[in-house]
Amino acid sequence: MDIKKFHKSTVDELIAVKDRVRNLIQHWEEDGRHKEAVLKTVIKRFLPEQFNIGTGFVVRQSSNREIHESSSQIDLIIYNTAFPVLFKEDDFVIVTPDAVNAIIEVKANLENQNFRDVLRKANRNGWFTLKYKVNYPFFNGIFSFEGYENSTDFESINSTISEIASEFQDREMYPKFIVNHIAFNRDTFFKFFENDTNKYKIYDIENLSFAFFISNLIDFLSVNSVNENNYLWFPIDKSFHVVSSK
Repeated sequence: MDIKKFHKSTVDELIAVKDRVRNLIQHWEEDGRHKEAVLKTVIKRFLPEQFNIGTGFVVRQSSNREIHESSSQIDLIIYNTAFPVLFKEDDFVIVTPDAVNAIIEVKANLENQNFRDVLRKANRNGWFTLKYKVNYPFFNGIFSFEGYENSTDFESINSTISEIASEFQDREMYPKFIVNHIAFNRDTFFKFFENDTNKYKIYDIENLSFAFFISNLIDFLSVNSVNENNYLWFPIDKSFHVVSSK
């Protein structure tokens, strides 16, 4: 069994379905929604049974019984099905923070869709969600099908990520809620390491960025299983592929 080919086939599938939809749909907004659906379908195959995935909002109570607060809309929410759901209609959900284990922003081309604004939105939603929940590993990701393929200035990209993150450093629970995983394209992957000296790392891992994004998500959800079966979930040692470390 070639585990590297297995993970690359997941990447190939995401690209193939994305291209198939692009060939059929010209309206950009609808195309974007289908990209969310494509990624959601693939992620759902790997999720442990106690989790579900949808799109929607996180709503939390305030100190005033009559007033609640809402996040901005989140492209993908992974939530624990052991918790009650305030509202559910097909894949659209409204949930409370304690149910949420992961949030993901999905982009067609992050390079063309204002990377800074996307980072800020994801960090705000991460803070909003994590502020009132139990502190266990929280996955805050950005997934881009395309973008930055021709970029070699990884140091600048890494600096942007850390700069936007620092805007939230005075908020409670920092840095546990900030964006910690980004798939820029099928080759370029970012991961935030809270306890490392060099916390911000970008990797060039040919045809495996999408697979590493999903494997890291499952690692956050599964506690020990991915770590105990590390070679099956991560077919290469990404430490040999660091192109920027900050």
